[in-house]
Amino acid sequence: METDKKLVALSICLVCIGVLAGALIMSGVHQTLHEEGSANISFTVGSVHATVTFYKDGVKVFEQYHAGYVTKLGLNVTFAKLTGNSSAYNVTQYTLNNTFVSIGNQGALTTDSVVLPGEWNRTSASMHDCVYNSFNLTAVFTGTVGSQTADCIGVNFQNGIGNNALFAYDTFAEVTNIDSTFTITVEFKISGS
Repeated sequence: METDKKLVALSICLVCIGVLAGALIMSGVHQTLHEEGSANISFTVGSVHATVTFYKDGVKVFEQYHAGYVTKLGLNVTFAKLTGNSSAYNVTQYTLNNTFVSIGNQGALTTDSVVLPGEWNRTSASMHDCVYNSFNLTAVFTGTVGSQTADCIGVNFQNGIGNNALFAYDTFAEVTNIDSTFTITVEFKISGS
């Protein structure tokens, strides 16, 4: 009986020592994170996918879907939004939202691009299907009087054709002779991980 009491007391002491050691370790980790300012947390804009559909007089004449690209400006604005530090990422647009979609031609784009080449329209997009790691943007364009050509689309931080605010883009097979009989629907899905 006396041995059982000593065994229980020893077990309780060992548990207390373990809890105390764990608390000291966690306190040290918390202090390190507080002092170092880093928890090695990674964030990635996981993917950008786009679908572009052209209708002529209400009849679908073209549709294409595939992965797009996030620009360096887009990544920098994302990091500025996460950190609240626009000067570290050399961006002024970090307070703006990705709610404008553009269309252009001569789509020679790279991740260094800040505007679509040959951009001929930029309009507000509706945001929908917002879930824990993604959202969709949809915009509808109507053709203009005269004839246009298109082969690239983009997501932008601000309105205004030619404003250097390109977050992401996609290219597609060139469509020519776009006139006022055309309606163009563009949908972007942006995911994070």
